[in-house]
Amino acid sequence: MNWNSDQRALIQWITSGLRIDEVRDLKGDSGYLLSNMIAKVTLASSFYHISNEALKVIKERNIDLNKRYKRAKFYGTKQPFVYEHSIPASIVRSKLLEQAPLEQTEVEDILSKAGYVAMILREEDKKLSSMKLARKMPHEWVWGDDALARYKEAEIKLSKEKLLVEGPICR
Repeated sequence: MNWNSDQRALIQWITSGLRIDEVRDLKGDSGYLLSNMIAKVTLASSFYHISNEALKVIKERNIDLNKRYKRAKFYGTKQPFVYEHSIPASIVRSKLLEQAPLEQTEVEDILSKAGYVAMILREEDKKLSSMKLARKMPHEWVWGDDALARYKEAEIKLSKEKLLVEGPICR
């Protein structure tokens, strides 16, 4: 995997954190912090996938997908879009914790299988929630299965288009 400098920094943070007993035991805010760093690794990507429904809105708004945008441009409650992780950070956190402590290459291997970020519509995000898939993968899913299993179950289809992003990570 070709990690960018932001992702490498976050991976080093995660690897170091997993060496601390209290982090592995999720003491204090460590569970939140660890999940947040995991989510930021995928959010730090230079592009996000786009659902078919979000792509329709993008086309209606004449948004040029050949341009690179600040991550914050399409983020927030006033936007119809949500940046959504194909595999929730809590699932990735569980996978890391079941094997921790880990070497950085092992953390990288797990994170390389953690899916990616998709720009979907708020309505699609609500559908995931209504199906109890907001923070879970489908019941029969196991680590290594299709990272898009939640989207497939909720009938959220991803386009081949990507949103090119840069700037501070929104979370």
